[in-house]
Amino acid sequence: MTDWQPLRFSTTRLRAGYEIAEVNEFVARIEGTLGRGMPPDRPVTAGDIEKARFTATRFRAGYDEKEVNAAMRKYLQELAYRQA
Repeated sequence: MTDWQPLRFSTTRLRAGYEIAEVNEFVARIEGTLGRGMPPDRPVTAGDIEKARFTATRFRAGYDEKEVNAAMRKYLQELAYRQA
């Protein structure tokens, strides 16, 4: 059994955020690539994270951009380290 838990991001409504479904799908692929989730059909590389862009939301629920961006930086570091 593992202590790992999926990331949870704060949601926004009145300010810009990222499309929840897009972020969830990408994070699931990253976690699968890192061996902490279901193996993805398309493993994620550090380059994929660098190029990742999410649809912006406004006046509807979305994930907090700063939190998602911080998580992507951490994932990028981990994948870059593993791929080196």
